Amino acid sequence: MDILTIQAWLGYAQVATTHRYVAADVEMMRRGVEKAGVSGDRSARFRPNDAILQLLDSI
Repeated sequence: MDILTIQAWLGYAQVATTHRYVAADVEMMRRGVEKAGVSGDRSARFRPNDAILQLLDSI
């Protein structure tokens, strides 16, 4: 993907800001997740109720 397209999607004024995220490797992301205190617990994941699922099925 073209970095300028990503920059436009994210709304960054400078391509250098976008490059910071494009250049991130898996280890950098892991450290960021640890620092943010995000756990691997999926119990907090959104689970739509039946009414929402019925609405989406009707679309």
